[in-house]
Amino acid sequence: MKKYILTILVLVVAITSCDNRLDTFPTSTVAAEEAFATNGGFTNALNGAYVEMLGGAYYGGAMQSRDVMSDNLLISREGRLSQQARHDWNYDQNSGSFHMLDAYGAIRNVNTVLANTDKLDAGSFKNNIMGEAMAIRALAHFDVIKYYGEIPTQSGGSNATLGMPYITIADINDFPARDLTVGEFYQKIVDDLKMAASLINTSNGTFRMGKDAVNGVLANVYLHMGNMPGAVTAANKVSASVAPRANFTGVWDDSDRSGVIFAIRNDDLTNRTLGVPYNQTANGIKSEYVPDFAFYSLFQSNDIRTTAYMETSIFGGANYNHVIKWYNSVSTTALGNVDAKILRASEVMLIKAEALAAQNQDGPALTALDAVRSQRYSGFASGGETGQALKDAIQLERRLELAFEGARFTDLKRFGMTITRSTSGHLADGTGVPADVMTLPAGDHRFNFPIDIRELNSNPNMVQSPGYN
Repeated sequence: MKKYILTILVLVVAITSCDNRLDTFPTSTVAAEEAFATNGGFTNALNGAYVEMLGGAYYGGAMQSRDVMSDNLLISREGRLSQQARHDWNYDQNSGSFHMLDAYGAIRNVNTVLANTDKLDAGSFKNNIMGEAMAIRALAHFDVIKYYGEIPTQSGGSNATLGMPYITIADINDFPARDLTVGEFYQKIVDDLKMAASLINTSNGTFRMGKDAVNGVLANVYLHMGNMPGAVTAANKVSASVAPRANFTGVWDDSDRSGVIFAIRNDDLTNRTLGVPYNQTANGIKSEYVPDFAFYSLFQSNDIRTTAYMETSIFGGANYNHVIKWYNSVSTTALGNVDAKILRASEVMLIKAEALAAQNQDGPALTALDAVRSQRYSGFASGGETGQALKDAIQLERRLELAFEGARFTDLKRFGMTITRSTSGHLADGTGVPADVMTLPAGDHRFNFPIDIRELNSNPNMVQSPGYN
C-alpha cells in the first residue's frame, strides 16, 4: 500500500510503506529552515498543497466523477466497469480511502506553512500567505466532512452526529481523533474562512484562492449548514460574473476562463487525466459512464450545456450520449488532461438563488436564477416562477449547471432524499442495460464514506463511520 508524503516544495512524493495514516508528513527543523528562508519558499509550499489537491483520488478526477454515485450517471456496459462498486454503493472499510488522504495531505501542508509564518515580516505578503493557507485548509476539510459525515441540513439531529478530525497542527506524531460533532466541525470551517477573507488578497489569479474564492466557498458552507442569510451575505461579496453563453464551451477546453473563480492548473507535467473516469478513446469515445437517459432528457436543445457537456456518437456500432465536459484541453496533449474547475460564478449565483428562495424572497431569488439561465439558453425568457415552482426551478438549474462535477450526490444527501435512478438503459435512446442497483434510501449509512481499514489499524484514536462495523 502507499503512504503519501508531501514535501514542503512543489512536488508530491510517494513511497512504499505499511503505514497509511492521514498525518504522514516527515518534517525536520533543517528542512523547514531551508524551505521557508525566502518568500518564494512559502509560495512554493502553497503550490505543493494545490498539487496535493490535484491527486487522482481528489480533484484529479475522483471528485468530478462522484456523480457515478448519484442519479445523473449510468455505467456503460462497454466500458471497463470502473468504479462499479461505488456506482452500486457497495463499499466498506476495505474499499480504499476515497479522497481522504489527499485532502488531509493538503491540510498538513498548509499547517506547516502556518507554523512557519512567524519567519515572515508583517505586511501584505504575510497576510496573504496566511489567508490562502487557511482557505485551502477550510476547503479541504469541507470536502472531507461532506462525504464522511452527515450534512447539517440532512436531518434534525445531524449537527450532533460524528464529525471528522479538524487538523490545525503539522505535528507528525499526532494521532487525530473524531472528537468533534458535525456542527462543531462546520463552525471551524467558517472560522477559518472568515479569517482567510480578512487576510487574503483580492485576487491571486485563477489558479490560487483569492477573496472571491473564499467568499464563494463560505457561501456554499453556509448553504450546507442551512444558514441562508449567511449564504446570501457571502455570495454578495463575490464579484465574479457568470460566464456568458458565447464563452461557455471554451471554459471546458481551457480556452476561456470566463466565470471561473478558482481552478487548479493541470498541464502535461502534472498530467492528471480528469476525464478518464468518464471515458477513453478507442476508435471513438469509449465511455465508462453516460448520462442517465431521464437526466439527459432534461437538457433542452437551446441549452448550450447540451453540447458543451455531452456528445452523441457511435462506439462499437451503438449510439451513446457521452460526457465530454472533462474530455480535452487546448493546452495539453493527453485526453482528459484539463484544468480542475473547482468554483465558478454560476454556482455562487445559484447558491444565492436557493438561499433567497428559502427565505421567501422570490423576486431577488428569481433575478439570481435568471442571471444563470439567461446565459445558458438561446432566446431565453424568464419563467417568472414563485413559491415552490421557483425552488424547483433553482434545483433543476443547479443540477444541470453542476452536472458531472460531483455535486448531485451531496445535494441529495443534504436534502435527506433517496437516490432513485431511472429504469433507462445505457444507450443513447434509453434502451440497453439499466443500473443493477436503483436506489439508495434516505438516511442510509452509505451516504457517509467508510474509514479505510489501514487508517483504523494505524491510528488508535480513529473510529469507523456508523453502519460499517
